[in-house]
Amino acid sequence: MTSPPTLALLARPTQSAHVARQVLARVQASQMRPGDAVPSEIEIGRELQVSRGSVREAYRTLAALGILEIEGGRRPRLRALDAGVLAQVFDYALNTAQVSVAHALETRRALELQTAQLAARYATDAQRQRLRELVAQMREAGANHARRVASDMGIHQVIAEASGNPLNSLLLGALRSPLEASSSMHLDERRSAAELQRVVEAHETLVERIVAGDAVGAGTAMSYHFDLALVHVQRQEHPASLALQQGLRT
Repeated sequence: MTSPPTLALLARPTQSAHVARQVLARVQASQMRPGDAVPSEIEIGRELQVSRGSVREAYRTLAALGILEIEGGRRPRLRALDAGVLAQVFDYALNTAQVSVAHALETRRALELQTAQLAARYATDAQRQRLRELVAQMREAGANHARRVASDMGIHQVIAEASGNPLNSLLLGALRSPLEASSSMHLDERRSAAELQRVVEAHETLVERIVAGDAVGAGTAMSYHFDLALVHVQRQEHPASLALQQGLRT
């Protein structure tokens, strides 16, 4: 598997990298916004006195990075924030074992503690109602593993949206693959009924605190939720080492 495109492409001392940096500088100087058109390949090539091939390579790099939208017959336009590009990076890291699901959970924990606190302050009535519906669906899922996981994913997505910070939704979306993996482990149908009950109750407490506007309580509930998740994920990823640790404590 090849490495996904990264911003490191723009650091290369090539003519196409120079063109890309010039385009980004123009975006900043002109205070352009998503949907605005940038100069065509011909225009920027003439302005910078570089070959059409270099401009095309630069524009393709910017498109791969999720910065430009290029469609046949139209001038390239700036794209809105998209979690897809970051997701490629996280998926690549996960698939090549450069990071583990537990690593992703640890990162998510820091992000989602603050997200839960913000959601408690800023969630709309509609978002609070949606959280109530999702946590009810999680409890009603019973032995339906897929439905439990879908409810869990939905709860975290709504909380991110309710935080009022678009970066929270962006980062959560980018972590979707490890999020699905950790959610699947956390709600594994092989877990005991008592364990799954604790997981559902943790989500119910989290939603209850957010709906009540209790930022401190929401943060505490999210922390407990991740405590449960991390222990189970680490148990599955490193069963031998965790068993040894538990043995040493007894």
